[in-house]
Amino acid sequence: MNLKQVARRLGVHYTTAYRWVRTHQLEADRTATGWEVSEAQLRRFEASRRSTQPGRRPRVEWADRLRPALERGDEVAAWRVLEDALRSGMEPEACYLDVLVEALRSLPADGDHVDGFLAATVAGRIVARLGARLRRPGRTRGTVVVAAPLGERHALSTSILADLVRLRGVACTELGVDVPPEVTVAAARSARGLRLVALGVSGADHLSSVTETIERLRAELPDVVVLVGGQGVLNDDVAELVGADRWAADLREAVAVVDEFVEAPRPRRRATPTSG
Repeated sequence: MNLKQVARRLGVHYTTAYRWVRTHQLEADRTATGWEVSEAQLRRFEASRRSTQPGRRPRVEWADRLRPALERGDEVAAWRVLEDALRSGMEPEACYLDVLVEALRSLPADGDHVDGFLAATVAGRIVARLGARLRRPGRTRGTVVVAAPLGERHALSTSILADLVRLRGVACTELGVDVPPEVTVAAARSARGLRLVALGVSGADHLSSVTETIERLRAELPDVVVLVGGQGVLNDDVAELVGADRWAADLREAVAVVDEFVEAPRPRRRATPTSG
């Protein structure tokens, strides 16, 4: 059956059937002329709708819905999933952490390399759209500087962190990737009500750049708090080695650190243990 026949069978408008397909609620196969739904696929969909208890909304696995759209590089379908999640009452932070990040994390490690690049590209575009939509006007509670140091090319995690910072009513100076140390220092120096500097590192080969950035920050702003995170920083020992004050294992921990220093009356560096 094509989607017009499916819509007639289900007693809905064509666009509703199309939306169910694009958000992966209704299984369908793409053909040269459009979408086709088999009798078995339609029966499974009807059974799933009948099994929903009256008055209770079924639990929606939004990350599972989003992942196929990311894999095939379908920005329109991916954005629809996020919009539906927001309309369902999901908090914006959960859309980032529990939907988008989880969908990316669940991509098969041994999957098609092209799918991985498509997913990352679409995710980046979705973050840009979601962040622009959720910006809050008005006064802010200080500033956080977010950057990826010189040589670092992965921007997705730092972009998500920047948006999560802004959702807290905190200004964010988001510098992007491949940022020279002197640029990070200049941004921190000019920030109003600086709370902390967050550096994202995806690979251990960029740790020397992180160390240089932190050393320059310390030289000009001795009290600055520096948070590091990413796959290049695996534990507190590495964070201490590069001179950082705090380490976050993932984005959820990173925003917890931001919350801590935003609520504090004044940022304070973690005490450094003394030898002897």
